[in-house]
Amino acid sequence: MLQGESMVLSRFRFSDIELATEKFSEIYCIESLPYGKVYKAEIDASDKKSSLEFEENNSCELPKTRIIVAIKRIVSKISGQGKEEFFSEVEMRTSYTHPNIVSLIGFCDEGDEMILVYEHSSNKSLDDYLVSVDNMNNLTWTQRLQMCLAVAHGLDHLHTKIHNHQRVKIDNIRSANILIGRNWEPKIAYYGIPAYYLTTQDGNIPISKRVYSDPESNNLRAMKKQPYVFSFGVILFEIFCWRLAYDPIYITENDQGLAAIACHNVHEGTIKSMIDPKLNEVSNEVILTSNRGPNQDSLDTFLKIAYQCLVEPEVTMKVVIKELEIALNFQVS
Repeated sequence: MLQGESMVLSRFRFSDIELATEKFSEIYCIESLPYGKVYKAEIDASDKKSSLEFEENNSCELPKTRIIVAIKRIVSKISGQGKEEFFSEVEMRTSYTHPNIVSLIGFCDEGDEMILVYEHSSNKSLDDYLVSVDNMNNLTWTQRLQMCLAVAHGLDHLHTKIHNHQRVKIDNIRSANILIGRNWEPKIAYYGIPAYYLTTQDGNIPISKRVYSDPESNNLRAMKKQPYVFSFGVILFEIFCWRLAYDPIYITENDQGLAAIACHNVHEGTIKSMIDPKLNEVSNEVILTSNRGPNQDSLDTFLKIAYQCLVEPEVTMKVVIKELEIALNFQVS
């Protein structure tokens, strides 16, 4: 058994994972990554041979249950040393559990296989709701602020926990990687991986991913900024507008998406024209703070920090959290 602060990981058999995914059939694939693919499947968590034992005579009996999981299969060809690094990350992942981060359940390391098994949230990802007709029950401004804060806390936790360990990429943050839990809590589907797994990019990155990256990332000043801070700024504006960053209305000649349009409107003083119209709709039954439109001070505070995420290299997640808390306090006070 591999155990961290509050997590026990399981070692799954490759044959069970093959069975669950029908030998990694494309119908189960939910995301393609530079170094592999992620599959959604149901797996038996009660298999006695699933337990991981780093010490002799140490066993783990898991409850008899089947669970929905996300299975990440790493297909990069790496050396035996890479295998050791793989285990190093597995052990490291046991130490940073957080309610707003998708948990690692276990792994498989048979032969050359390197597979990570994560929990899978019961609902869809945020991007699904940004394009749905139901619009996630039309979340109020208070609920949206709470969602933003939860994701910010998760990102800050990730950065804090890995600060003194081997660097793990956490810049692949976009609304498609934020899953919605049973109680509508956001969970970062953190598919981070050490840099030695990443393949060289050929520049043909889909626009659905490119719009979350800082277009000036090669600029020396911009390189001082944590890349996921920019990505999170894009997500903040998505939640403000309730549209995907790569919605056709934001795709210009340069394919820069929402971030460029939002920055332009901030400069022109017209950013509030981009607000989701539903946020200004007040309930006809009971007018409460929780279901009214955004408080002006709350909105101004939110827009200021969202903009800073996009343009100021010095902004950290702790600063973002502080400003979002102020925005929430303005709204509920």
